Amino acid sequence: MRLTRILALTGLSLSLLGTANADIETSIGAGYASDYVFRGSNYGEDHFEASIDVSGSGNFGGLGDIDFSAGLWLGTASNFGGTGISGNEMDISLSASKALSENLSLEVGVTNYSYFGDILNLGIPLPDDLEPYIGLGTSLGGISLGVAAHFNEGGAQLHDIYWEFTAGYEMEVSGNVTLGLAGVIGHWDEVGAGAEATYYGIRAGL
Repeated sequence: MRLTRILALTGLSLSLLGTANADIETSIGAGYASDYVFRGSNYGEDHFEASIDVSGSGNFGGLGDIDFSAGLWLGTASNFGGTGISGNEMDISLSASKALSENLSLEVGVTNYSYFGDILNLGIPLPDDLEPYIGLGTSLGGISLGVAAHFNEGGAQLHDIYWEFTAGYEMEVSGNVTLGLAGVIGHWDEVGAGAEATYYGIRAGL
C-alpha cells in the first residue's frame, strides 16, 4: 500500500545497547516519531519502533573480504492510511557488501515486509512484500554517493522496481558533536495501475 500524502517526519530515536566482539557487532534500538513516513509516504501517526541488528565481516575464500548484516525491525502506528486503525509491521533484512576498489563498493540484500494485527481488518489484502536489492556506493570530495535498485517480488506492487539515489555529508562540529546532512531521490517505475512516482527528501541532524 502506497499513499501520496507527504508529511514532515519529526521524532526521537534512542540507541539502547551496542556490543562488539571481534568482527561481530550487535545493536538494539527503539524510537518514536510523530508520523510514520517511509519513502515519501505517510503510513500513520504515533509511530513506535524497535530493532535489533547484527553485522560483521569475514573472508569468504574466492569472494574475498565481505561485510554482512542482518536485522529485525518492528513498528506500529495509529490511524494507518487515514483509517483510524492501528497498523503493525515487521521487517527482516539480510545484506552483504564488498569493496570493488578503493572508492567503490557493491551491496546486495533482501528485505521482507510483513503486516499483522488490526491492520488486517482494513478489508484490503496485505501480503508480504519481498524486496531484493542491489546497490553501488562511492565517495566524492567527502560526499557519500549511492544508487540502488529494489525489486518488489511480492505483495501488491509485484515486479515494481524502486530506484533510490542518495548523497550524504558529515562534519565534526566539536569534539563530541557531528553535523550530518543527507538527501534522497526515490522513483518507482510503477505504482498501482502503472503510474510512475518520484519523491525528494532532505535530512539534517546533530
